[in-house]
Amino acid sequence: MDRRIREQLEAEYRQQREKNAEEEARRREEVRLHAPQVAALMEARQQMIADFCRKALMVEGYQVPEAELRKANEQIRAALKAAGYPEDYLEPVARCPICGDTGYTGGDERRECDCYRRRALELSATVGEAGQSFEAFDENVFPEIVPEGWPITQREGMRRLRKRCEEYADTYPSVSPRDMLLYGKSGLGKTYLLNCMARRLSERGFSAELVSAYDVIRIMRDAYFGREDDTARLYEADVLLIDDLGMEPMMENVTIEQLFQLVNTRRSRGLAMVFSTNLNTEELKTRYNERLASRLTDRSLCQVIRLLGQDVRQTQRP
Repeated sequence: MDRRIREQLEAEYRQQREKNAEEEARRREEVRLHAPQVAALMEARQQMIADFCRKALMVEGYQVPEAELRKANEQIRAALKAAGYPEDYLEPVARCPICGDTGYTGGDERRECDCYRRRALELSATVGEAGQSFEAFDENVFPEIVPEGWPITQREGMRRLRKRCEEYADTYPSVSPRDMLLYGKSGLGKTYLLNCMARRLSERGFSAELVSAYDVIRIMRDAYFGREDDTARLYEADVLLIDDLGMEPMMENVTIEQLFQLVNTRRSRGLAMVFSTNLNTEELKTRYNERLASRLTDRSLCQVIRLLGQDVRQTQRP
């Protein structure tokens, strides 16, 4: 997912939770003023919960009397109804009852809520690479030339690659190998295809995290030095799509080792990765050493695809 979209989503969900808290406070105050009998029951329940907590700390093996708590809740709901309010008027307020407007579900195994994914797709229509989808893919931007080393034209090659990437996104997780590496010079459509794949995977309900290699290292560096730890998005997404591998800063004892750990950990969990890079396979070995490069280019574990041709961004300039 584009970093700008994620930042906007986090801000939206944070603002929604603040609105929820304000609405909950307003309702409590309204009930206190207009239905004091309900307010009294609420205070009694709060005191009951405080007593339960004290006993739990003092008495080993103490069991909270859930029947008493249920009875108190039922009394509050009945009193609300009698006062002309909905029975759930004082329950926590949330636009999404599944995630409670956090955007995530699953507790320790945190996953993006469906509401979060839907909103991400909506935002992609206005932020960054919105128009980049398989439906909008225009093969005519690629020239009808035959690049050296290819038996077909650049346009036909991209038509076939588009189909291959779309089939990957449409059939995941029933793809083999699950990883994919697109490599070739700048301006051949690698980033566009990654955006298309991430969009289709998200539409199908999978968590697809699209991030630049530069941001991968930034996220891992922040966690390494004890700052914000946002590495879960790298390690837990169903499919991690890393764009522009090779453009990240090389930090001694950090970049290569942490990339190696990321690749190994995700593969051990059966989680897929898609990479794009301007480097060829030999350049990958030079930059990352044989140990990491071999994991990126192992054809038994990764679909390694080379792109050839002219930079379409150059040919499209006036």
